[in-house]
Amino acid sequence: MTLTTLLFDLDGTLLDSEPGILGCFRRTLEHFGLPDRPDAELRRFIGPPLEHSWRALVGEARVAEAVEVYRRCYDAAGKYRAAVYAGVEAALEELAGRYTLVVATSKRRVFAEDMLGHFGLRPYFGAVYGVMPPDLSEPKAALIGRILHECGLKPAQAVMIGDREFDVAAARAHGMASIGALWGYGSREELILHGASLLCESPQALIGAVGRLA
Repeated sequence: MTLTTLLFDLDGTLLDSEPGILGCFRRTLEHFGLPDRPDAELRRFIGPPLEHSWRALVGEARVAEAVEVYRRCYDAAGKYRAAVYAGVEAALEELAGRYTLVVATSKRRVFAEDMLGHFGLRPYFGAVYGVMPPDLSEPKAALIGRILHECGLKPAQAVMIGDREFDVAAARAHGMASIGALWGYGSREELILHGASLLCESPQALIGAVGRLA
């Protein structure tokens, strides 16, 4: 079956959003009177669903409050503290001429739309999918399932491109190929362990990587 559609994660794949995310993680920890943590420790929480991250940081009883505090901070002060990775826009321009591009992020859809618009990437994408009320804890596999259903796609027609285990494991759950983005926040080891079909060293190499799966 012909490959027609590329799904892109946002944080760590299209945008280096670490400054805004870590800043709001720290403000949320401060809200609870908890000590700061080093960048290297907080960086592993970029990518997973927020509930997953805050459960590990503050415990089950305070997850909902932590997520709400974080999201308020991110909307007010964090979402534009980011940068487009070098080579991403050129790769998107090339790929958009051959495939339908879709954003698939565990971030709130409204935040993703705001950020893509702000950084000039929105025109490359046919659709933007993210979590929405009332299901703000939607797992990545369920999100991909929703995309496949609503876009009328078979798994063989799509490839997931992302930097964390959640991206490649979610694609694998649907029998879909995936490309692990090594310029993001995940490690080579985690991407291999969770089933990435291919690993890609840089945005500039994406066109060739996609071609190998087409």
